[in-house]
Amino acid sequence: MEDLKSMLERMMKSLGSDIKGLEAKVDALMKLPDRIEVENLPKTMAWAMDSGDRKLWLSIWSDDIHYVVPQYDIEIRGKKALQEFAETAIFTREERKFSALTNIMVDVSGDTATGRDYYMHYGYPINPETGKASEERAFSDTSTNSARGTEFGRSQDSRFT
Repeated sequence: MEDLKSMLERMMKSLGSDIKGLEAKVDALMKLPDRIEVENLPKTMAWAMDSGDRKLWLSIWSDDIHYVVPQYDIEIRGKKALQEFAETAIFTREERKFSALTNIMVDVSGDTATGRDYYMHYGYPINPETGKASEERAFSDTSTNSARGTEFGRSQDSRFT
């Protein structure tokens, strides 16, 4: 009888562990659609920037966006302020833009998701005197300076609710 009792106790303990493991997996699966949606936002952002689609670019941000580019000490709060920033800093400074995103990280907690990414960019700056794109492209990277133009990399922290 002790053997049977011992066996049932082991089975109950094992089932308890299995249930906890399943609960964690179900929780992760429930967050998956939100994670995918947030992971697609920076991809949409890059395509919209490169193609000059201001409306698409602005559509991905919430009204209470907190847009941070720590390498350049940029911190913008609110969609209207972000729209003004984008017009002067993103959409009118270069032609023929090519962006790449890597290391996309997403954390979903309740009804808030926080995303980070690493952004690399090539572009042809517009000469303010001629209004035409430079023949030399600017390359964005964090490691070295190039004789061909500016270089940078940035992380982006944003909250979406």
